Amino acid sequence: MPTVIDKALDYIGAMNTSVPAPQPMDESTAKGMFKYLKDLGVPASAADVTARGSQEGWNTEFTKKVAGWATKIESADRVVIKNPEYFTAYMREQLRALV
Repeated sequence: MPTVIDKALDYIGAMNTSVPAPQPMDESTAKGMFKYLKDLGVPASAADVTARGSQEGWNTEFTKKVAGWATKIESADRVVIKNPEYFTAYMREQLRALV
């Protein structure tokens, strides 16, 4: 797995992964991150998310939901990001530096 995807999954792992669904702020952050990774040419896959979720003991439903967003964005399906500002410029800089 590319280092940039690993770092993005670190950000997701810092969220409350013990709940069945991410909070709205976390949802916007994850979707923004996946979109940004795709724009950088290194899209995250559902397999990447599922492997990390399994390794770190994330809630199964949380993992499925986040993996579903990764799949949608990777395949260019429409995804609504309600609060794009939650995926910060700092996070973008950190990820871009790893590409």
